[in-house]
Amino acid sequence: MAKRCWLLVLGAALLMAGCASIGPGSVNRDRFDYNTALSESWKRQILLNVVKLRYVEPLCFVDVGQIVAGYSLETGVNVGANRVFHDTPGPDDAVTLEAGGSGKYTDRPTITYVPMTGSAFLRGVMLPIPARNIMLNIQSGVSADIILSLTVGGINGLRNEGVTTAGYRPADARFTRAVQLIRNLQLAGALNIKALRPVPGQEVVAHISFPARNVPADTAAQITELRGLLGLDPSAEHYALIQGPGSSGQEIALQTYSLMQILASLSARVDVPDDDVVSHRAVPGLSEETSKQTSNGSRIRFSESDPGENAFVKVPFRGHWFWVDDHDLATKRVFSFILLAFTLLDDTKRDSVLQLTVPTQ
Repeated sequence: MAKRCWLLVLGAALLMAGCASIGPGSVNRDRFDYNTALSESWKRQILLNVVKLRYVEPLCFVDVGQIVAGYSLETGVNVGANRVFHDTPGPDDAVTLEAGGSGKYTDRPTITYVPMTGSAFLRGVMLPIPARNIMLNIQSGVSADIILSLTVGGINGLRNEGVTTAGYRPADARFTRAVQLIRNLQLAGALNIKALRPVPGQEVVAHISFPARNVPADTAAQITELRGLLGLDPSAEHYALIQGPGSSGQEIALQTYSLMQILASLSARVDVPDDDVVSHRAVPGLSEETSKQTSNGSRIRFSESDPGENAFVKVPFRGHWFWVDDHDLATKRVFSFILLAFTLLDDTKRDSVLQLTVPTQ
């Protein structure tokens, strides 16, 4: 019996020692959990700011600067034995065996938050998105029609839709067609973009060209149509991409939006209670019918109760729930793009310093 007890104690000690290493197991769990948490918090922060704009409240972005997740696991085992015997062996002789174990698990994550203010807010929210970064993303495979429709207010004088508190101006049909042609050429591999290294004071940020040989007839027709819409010189080998209004036949000029303008356009597509508009708590927005007719056909809904699992993202605000339907692909694409837009905003922006440090003991 005593031997069996000793084996049990030894087995328990070995088991607790084997559980002491928690570092490797935390990697899979932490990377997934923190990735999901950060993505969800960014979606909620964007939605909250979009809704706040509709209620004429100031924007506020808070970034996560650093995450330090600290874990510790302390274990202990104690074993003791006591024997009582007499000079003359008898039934009162006894052997007592005592064993015990202890364990302590501690999880102390430290998260640093950095509010976006000053020059960081100016660069990240108020300044126009650099045209060079937009074209680089098109070159890397981002859908040209989505990124141009959301970030560009005009191409060579062709105007995108305009959404302000004064009303809504639909996009020029020629602008919409030009964007679709650029997307078609992107898919056909007939859109060549050569980005130039940024130089202070340099106006040209990239060169754009189209293939001159071995081009299918339908692709060649689309290139000709796009040149005509943008007023481009058909004899030019390439065109200079510039940021700003106006252009010559040798240039493609983009007038880009700031993130503030993109968020304002999205805020006009927020459903709010009629009483809030009538009482001037919120500014008027686009009707659902008008929103469906635009290239950015997104919609943010509201309800009195929590929408639950039907929501892609949701936030409570002023006694209501504002949310995006999880089946609304158009709006979900816009939110995904806005997350990407934070990386498009500034050529001089430093690489992310976000770190996840997991010390284990």
